[in-house]
Amino acid sequence: MASIAPARALLLLTTGLICLMTATGAIVGALLGGAFLALIAATSAGAAGLVGSVLVRRRALTGFALAQREAGMRGYGEGIAHGVLLHISVYEAAVFPRSGPVGVTPEERLARRTIAYRMAALEEVPRRVREAAADALAALDEADRTRSEETLAQLAGVVRQEYARP
Repeated sequence: MASIAPARALLLLTTGLICLMTATGAIVGALLGGAFLALIAATSAGAAGLVGSVLVRRRALTGFALAQREAGMRGYGEGIAHGVLLHISVYEAAVFPRSGPVGVTPEERLARRTIAYRMAALEEVPRRVREAAADALAALDEADRTRSEETLAQLAGVVRQEYARP
């Protein structure tokens, strides 16, 4: 079964409430004064429900749009931060290739380094991730394996903490 979008769910809810208010108005009017009063009470209750639902829907849809924008921005930032981690890890593989010292050409290493630095310098990268990335890149430029492993682990932890779900 497909999920119902929040706007659709709100429409169904407000439509149901308007129908319920109209029916309640008709029943109360019929009990108090007959068919004519039932018609007037049903029309009044339905109109009041319609006005109320329009006001509530407008406010709720504004909130939905705001939440959707915030989620999109958060997702974009999370993707960029993970991209930084990925590209720095790829640069690490070029600095310390598993196939030996001649496994990666100097041009490939330089290309991976350039991409890693460009990703880390993007404006969308959060400050904490950028600082951890700078530490990792500095350790990789010095070709210090122990420090590189520590700083990459620290970068991975910062990325995870930055976007941890509450």
